[in-house]
Amino acid sequence: MEIFKGQNLIEFTERFTSDQDCREYLSNIKWSEQYVCRKCSHTKSQIRKDYARTCNICSDTESAMANTLFHKVKFGLRKAFFICFEMATTTKSLSASQMAVRFGVQEKTARMFMQKVREAMKSSEDFPMKGIVNVDE
Repeated sequence: MEIFKGQNLIEFTERFTSDQDCREYLSNIKWSEQYVCRKCSHTKSQIRKDYARTCNICSDTESAMANTLFHKVKFGLRKAFFICFEMATTTKSLSASQMAVRFGVQEKTARMFMQKVREAMKSSEDFPMKGIVNVDE
């Protein structure tokens, strides 16, 4: 599984055509190293149709979206991916009302999700940038 890189909207749209594609992508990233059960710490699991994992020992099922930015998203995973893509690639500021209209969600929902994305994008200062860094405005 290859991590999506780039700013090409056409490629992004072709890569993520459905919520299922987004779930598969999240699953591959979340468990790229190894699956570890959150209850019993066992490492063997079964992959379900929705890309969730079920532990072979305790039968605990964990969604690919659990404990991520996309946990309990009610307006569709693909829309959430598009909002993240838009926020990560645009050079100008985006308003919640603009995103609400563009992606067909309530303004309050857009504002709250965008706040989660901004918080996730905020630097933890654990990994400072190196080399030449270009900053816009």
